Amino acid sequence: MSKMKKAILSAVFLSGIFTVATAQTQPGESVISANAGFSLVGALFSLADIDADVKSSAPPAVQLNYDYAINELFSLGGGLSYQRFKLAYTDYGDDMEDFDVQLSRFNVALRGLFHYGAQEQVDMYSGIRLGLSNWSADVGTSNPDFEPPKGNGISVAPQLILFGIRGYLTDGLGINAELAVGGPHFFAIGLSYRI
Repeated sequence: MSKMKKAILSAVFLSGIFTVATAQTQPGESVISANAGFSLVGALFSLADIDADVKSSAPPAVQLNYDYAINELFSLGGGLSYQRFKLAYTDYGDDMEDFDVQLSRFNVALRGLFHYGAQEQVDMYSGIRLGLSNWSADVGTSNPDFEPPKGNGISVAPQLILFGIRGYLTDGLGINAELAVGGPHFFAIGLSYRI
């Protein structure tokens, strides 16, 4: 089963769980969420067969978000995300060298969410995330013929959160999921804690 199918099935399963949960949309409440996010860049790395002598891997992005409910409809907050990508080269060049190239992305952003649905058991939302991503590369070779992947530096990273949902299994602990367009993820799932 593909990763995308697993992600969709997980979202459907979580939607069923959310129907017995209670929501966070009360003014003045804060929510901290820890998520694993699946990104387009990560999917391309995982699916790409660059070369028979190059293996790639991209674990999910690790994320931490904070949201503060201004009123029942709007919340503001911030988010941090980190993801590492790896290319493992075997028998590279004339020296037949083995080495790794590690790319990483650190993202910091502001989040604005619009909450809707007005159900006691489910908090549904959409919104935007505006941030910056800092890309860096660590190349494990000094071979002058090797051209490392491009993309070092800081870039603007807007994201449209198409649909998010969260609910609480206890008064404080809950689960969440998001579908989005743009970095740092297109699908994220995790735990939330209401303060």
